[in-house]
Amino acid sequence: MMRAVRFVKVEGAGNDYVLVEEFDRPVEDPSGLSRAVADRHAGVGSDGLLVVGPADAPAVARMRIFNADGSEGLMCGNGLRCVVRHLAASGRLTPGEAIVETASGPRRAVLSEDGAVHVHMGVPSFLPDALPCDLPGNGSAPARHPLPLGLEETADGAWAVSVGNPHLVLRVPDVEGFDLARHGTALQASPRLGDGANVHAVGVLAPGVLAARPWERGSGATRACGTGAVAVAAVARARGWVDGDLVDVRMPGGALGVCFDEDGSAWLSGPARLVFIGEWPGPAGLA
Repeated sequence: MMRAVRFVKVEGAGNDYVLVEEFDRPVEDPSGLSRAVADRHAGVGSDGLLVVGPADAPAVARMRIFNADGSEGLMCGNGLRCVVRHLAASGRLTPGEAIVETASGPRRAVLSEDGAVHVHMGVPSFLPDALPCDLPGNGSAPARHPLPLGLEETADGAWAVSVGNPHLVLRVPDVEGFDLARHGTALQASPRLGDGANVHAVGVLAPGVLAARPWERGSGATRACGTGAVAVAAVARARGWVDGDLVDVRMPGGALGVCFDEDGSAWLSGPARLVFIGEWPGPAGLA
């Protein structure tokens, strides 16, 4: 008889996940579980699965991210903020600074007394090898990926950046009207990219304010992408679309704030909400 899986539905700026713990026993088939619960008709409905479990000190926990198609991701800024919120709600974390282990390395998080969650995302890299991708560049500026046919007159380039996971950023004149599904799918299938990339259509709304729509690997269109917000802000600063260290990135699900330190590293801030607690009966379950 399969064990039921207890979960928490979480969301950050509309980027929603099913979160399960493995502090007491491991998740046996997280890929299968992610595919099952992510289904918005036959499952819980989500952009994927967050698995939270034990980690070696000084980290308080380890986070794994699985996309809606079951593939394992490297990093998720919105998911990380939701994990911190959950750890606080479950008594494993008190206000202050903590470290969470991820597939992209340890990430610092700050939980304020007022409940705000800020996560340190590291220094965005423009090195092609960091994505990895077959593009020219020495890392001093974003490398330009060639555009798919029919897109040359719409965008000036697909600019590559890594935030622990790969991204391509396109500045377009009409973010809402841009055919993100078509062009995002074409770019993700590029032979120049080792394992694809998250693709973002971007427009400049005002000084320091960007509009963006994400098309994520393994999940397609999502209402927000935390690492994508950092990627968009990093490319926008490098390309001169915005000035300053504070960038407001407005996505379909809400606004995310990106703040750059003197060393070029980025902090991500935004909403993180625990929506409801439930139980998934199977078939993918716990060991």
